[in-house]
Amino acid sequence: MGIKSNLLFSSYRTMKRAGYFTLRNSLTPYASILMYHRINNYDPECLSTCVDVFEETLAILRDSYNVIPLPTLVDLISRRDAIKPGTVVITFDDGYRDNILVAAPLLRKYNLPATFFVTSQYIGTNRIFPWDTQSSVKHELMSWDEVRELSRMGFEIGGHTANHVNLGTVELDEADKEISMSKGKIEDEIGRQITSFAYPFGGRDYIRKDIIPIIKKAGFKCCCSGYGGKVTKYSDPFALSRSVVYQTSIELFMEIDNFVTYIDGKTKIRLWEQHDG
Repeated sequence: MGIKSNLLFSSYRTMKRAGYFTLRNSLTPYASILMYHRINNYDPECLSTCVDVFEETLAILRDSYNVIPLPTLVDLISRRDAIKPGTVVITFDDGYRDNILVAAPLLRKYNLPATFFVTSQYIGTNRIFPWDTQSSVKHELMSWDEVRELSRMGFEIGGHTANHVNLGTVELDEADKEISMSKGKIEDEIGRQITSFAYPFGGRDYIRKDIIPIIKKAGFKCCCSGYGGKVTKYSDPFALSRSVVYQTSIELFMEIDNFVTYIDGKTKIRLWEQHDG
């Protein structure tokens, strides 16, 4: 660990103990939507979080933050109601099998809600996401029975397109098919309506403005991104910022407390700014 990192961690801990973040964040409250993918101890890649770090994070979230379901946050935003300081939402993308085997039991242990965005035409298959083809380990996906079990456990299931397409480049008719097919398939499989959507890849360039009406027409009430930032009561429900997760819990809480914030591929130190809209 470098000198700069040690200084940052030390500064954050000192300010945290002094109550600085509690005071600052109470002045302009925001929510952090966390974006996870995989929870395991066998994969060093950036999309994976180790089990111990995930559990440590959940314990701190339960004891010191306000963790709420995504639909509850969307309802608050839709009414322009106040967001309680320290509010956090937990989400997962893609539909990896360790979500049900590892993440869900730990979430239940700490009695925390989460949303799982699944790529419908990958679930229950042996398909491999393009970014996993060169991986040194196999990343299994959930079956529909396992997705249904997540739903029965009380977790929200959301849409993530049918085939994880780039909504920044596809034709409108293909986007319509991808979004509506995904929603219909998931609802048929779990036997209930879904209202939350996250677009694949998550960057600003991976969705176009003319796609948003299609998402709304399909019956979704929100759309999550993945390029960083915070959510306030003035945020657009169809442009909800999500925060990346880190390899250590202290870095993640520096992000949640808006001390160090990842935006568009860059990490910024923030002492005074409150959010990114």
